[in-house]
Amino acid sequence: MRAHPHPPSPAMHIVVGPSLQRQAWRDFQTSPDWRSEDFDALVASDNPGAVFFEIQTAINGLYRLCDRQQSVLRGRLDSERLSAMHGQTEMRARWLAVCADGARLHLTALEQREIDIGLLRWIRRAGCLTCVVGAGVTMDAGGPSWPALVRALLHTSLLGATGPGATGTPAVTPAQAHRASEIVRAIEAGQADTDMLMEGAELCVTVRGQHLFADITSLLYADGRQPGQVHRAIAALAAPLHVRERGGSVTGWAAVISYNFDDLLGEAIDALGLARSAYAMRGTQVAGDPNDLARAGGQHVLHQRILHLHGYTPRRLFLLTHIPFVFSATQYSQGYGARRLPIVDQAFTEYLDRPIFHAVYVGCSFSDQAMNGLLETAARALPGRMHYALLRWPGPQPLAEATGSDCELHGATYLAMGVRPLWFEQFDEIAGLINRLA
Repeated sequence: MRAHPHPPSPAMHIVVGPSLQRQAWRDFQTSPDWRSEDFDALVASDNPGAVFFEIQTAINGLYRLCDRQQSVLRGRLDSERLSAMHGQTEMRARWLAVCADGARLHLTALEQREIDIGLLRWIRRAGCLTCVVGAGVTMDAGGPSWPALVRALLHTSLLGATGPGATGTPAVTPAQAHRASEIVRAIEAGQADTDMLMEGAELCVTVRGQHLFADITSLLYADGRQPGQVHRAIAALAAPLHVRERGGSVTGWAAVISYNFDDLLGEAIDALGLARSAYAMRGTQVAGDPNDLARAGGQHVLHQRILHLHGYTPRRLFLLTHIPFVFSATQYSQGYGARRLPIVDQAFTEYLDRPIFHAVYVGCSFSDQAMNGLLETAARALPGRMHYALLRWPGPQPLAEATGSDCELHGATYLAMGVRPLWFEQFDEIAGLINRLA
């Protein structure tokens, strides 16, 4: 890659949108012979916001055109020819993505973030942006982290208020109580890894069974906990959008996918007077829990979908008996095994693996190896189609001093999954960054 976008000064406001040289970009994209020198000349002569808008639009357009063509030709062409058609699309998308990655290296970390926020704003206004919500969003509202939740549940389920054997559950064996104590000490020392936390969760489920999730509900909504600023920022973008290309109004988020049990985000949407429905597994089926507005409007009313992948427990009185939760190691293997939970399949096939949709991850640690594997699969099938994640900057220097090469180095693990980091330095920046997607 010889040419690159003219690097703007740090004070320059980068405008992301269609290029003033759009016809030149179209001529290049429709040319049967893509030459790197022609691409380099386009990039060198245009501003960064237009360059990356045109590249991302071209990648998305390639996949969408391929999907439409395959839909029309399926049944007329054999699978080998359809596969070859996708292969040609994939090759061109990968070529563009590699060129774009080279151009990004010449931008600073903050310039990259400005461009990515601008791209996400366009994607959302097209009704094609999904929000994936992790434990960090609950923590922003004062809720417990996963280690803190496991620690609290081990105390209430196995150790009692004053330690093992004092007021513990009669079903707890000495071996279980001893192991629970070891795990609690490791959590308190900051030494509990994912496997140990899963083991602690397994102990709690073994002792309490489905009653454990009533305990979890109490902890999640303790002291009248209310939605936090990140919940409210995400909720504000759930308001319907009019998208001419989609034939009318769509929800502000194509969907919200939540790893969290709590309904705090749903409550934040309720407070804005918007129709929404929480979806979770009930027995072996995906079932919805609409709010009053969605219920009054019937099944065809436009409502924001929130898919709770790992279980769902609202604040109000709610029957948990038939809700399968993914909390312990055994439940995790059942939910992500050979026959994944239908709601996990739905989130993946409808939103995370479709080229029309992009996702922004908020409050996610990417410690869920099964979901990471699904993302890696999607990234291999759709090179150049990126999801995004708000992540804390891990570099030794301030973000304002970081280069494009620094971003590539620290983001390599995520980029391999098809996820591009949107770096921040302080957690209180998250709500403001989300607000900028409006």
